[in-house]
Amino acid sequence: MFIPLLFTRIKHWLHIEHHRAKFEWYGGEPYPLALFPWRFICDRWTWGDLGVYIARSRRIPTWTRGVEALALAQAAQALRTGAIIVEIGSFLGGSTVLLAGARKLRGSGEVHCIDPFDASGEDFSAPVYRAISNTLPLSLRQQFERNIKQAGVAEWVTIHQGRASEIAQSWIQQIDMLFLDGDQSCHGVCAAYDSWAPFLRAGGLIAIHNSDPRPYHEGHDGHRRLVEEIIQSPKYDEVWYVGTTTFARKIK
Repeated sequence: MFIPLLFTRIKHWLHIEHHRAKFEWYGGEPYPLALFPWRFICDRWTWGDLGVYIARSRRIPTWTRGVEALALAQAAQALRTGAIIVEIGSFLGGSTVLLAGARKLRGSGEVHCIDPFDASGEDFSAPVYRAISNTLPLSLRQQFERNIKQAGVAEWVTIHQGRASEIAQSWIQQIDMLFLDGDQSCHGVCAAYDSWAPFLRAGGLIAIHNSDPRPYHEGHDGHRRLVEEIIQSPKYDEVWYVGTTTFARKIK
């Protein structure tokens, strides 16, 4: 049983390596590094209990790595007791594990994950999503569920399959953190933000992936434009960057 599994992982490694350039352009660290157990040891040694979930996240194809992964997990862990987190764009659960693992360590809270689970997105990202999806033995939704279960955080996650604007139509409660990591076209970002920002309570945290000041591929700059145009006073303060992710505190 071990040998077939090993060959499956090697095949997966080679496929992802083929798309290495696109991974790096997208702003993340390639998945193959997750194969080496010393990364788990280093994460656990460096970041304590959070390091466990950083290491488990590293096993999943994702672009939230290194200091960004740590910052996202720390931000989620620092939220109040019973915090509600909404993640828009969950893909295979790499960042979900960070958010839910942090809340599991706190012993309260819930992460609501919104994704159509169909490998869709803007023109720049969708081919990469499809390339990864084509290597999987399960559907994206099934693989997501498997990943969060294997990471030990399934009980802290609620899944909403659909578009951000669709799910928001039936949402009623305030949230403590909004993580935007879905469709990064200007239209997709506006639809997600306009639907969910009203639910973010005053003093709540917004985190926006791929939004640091740098050149972006055409059609892939929605998050950056959002930060430049909206994430500032008088709506937000305490704006800071970690890697490619922008964090800010909502004022009103």
